[in-house]
Amino acid sequence: MRNLLSLWRREIASYFISPAAYVTSVFVLLVTGGGVWLRATLMSEAGEPPRVEEFFWLPTLWLMVLMVATVLTMHLFAEETRSGTIETLMTAPVTEVELVLSKYLAAVAVFAIVFAPTVLHVFVLRRFSSGMEVLDPVPILGGHLIVVLAGSFYISIGLFMSSISRSQIVAAIGSFAVLCVVFILVGGLSHVVLQGGTNPVFDSISTFQHIKDFSRGIVDTRPVIVYFTGTALTLFCTIKVLESRRWL
Repeated sequence: MRNLLSLWRREIASYFISPAAYVTSVFVLLVTGGGVWLRATLMSEAGEPPRVEEFFWLPTLWLMVLMVATVLTMHLFAEETRSGTIETLMTAPVTEVELVLSKYLAAVAVFAIVFAPTVLHVFVLRRFSSGMEVLDPVPILGGHLIVVLAGSFYISIGLFMSSISRSQIVAAIGSFAVLCVVFILVGGLSHVVLQGGTNPVFDSISTFQHIKDFSRGIVDTRPVIVYFTGTALTLFCTIKVLESRRWL
């Protein structure tokens, strides 16, 4: 546990020593804020009062989730491999599990910090919109919970892609492509296959259904189990990739 905490602090510090984390945070706020403003304007012109759940369906929000997960993970192992420092880490008195978990937990922590200020969008809109309903904290918390859950899963995928790459660019392109497939293809699978119908199996893995439920304050344990299982499986594969390097 001591090694894990030390490595985790080292990874956290590496994000905030450079301006990358700060630039990413500002960029996320600008893009998501622009999406909120545009959506609120369109709803106002249509005579509809803004609703909390509408903002968790914004394409700009989920585009930022995919991009931030990619940016935070693309260098974690790919740069270590390119520079040769991965060999030093592999010979240090730390296990592959500690190494993978430290990088993963650090990326998740930074992800949560970057997206935490987006909760202000809803409160700012409520302050300047007389037609908006009284804010219910449950949908707000539920909507941000699904963002963090999905983001944590996407970070594990990005970490795996970085572990099998020797270039940050290759890792970034591969990660973003896989994340888009996971989000769009799996998310829309139930709508395509069932033509708008419902099915418990598809609904349990559909990101779109998760967003719909959580942003309405319906917190179901099944999506939580799906994301935790997917994350655990992906991290297990990443650990096995690192273990295999000891025999190369």
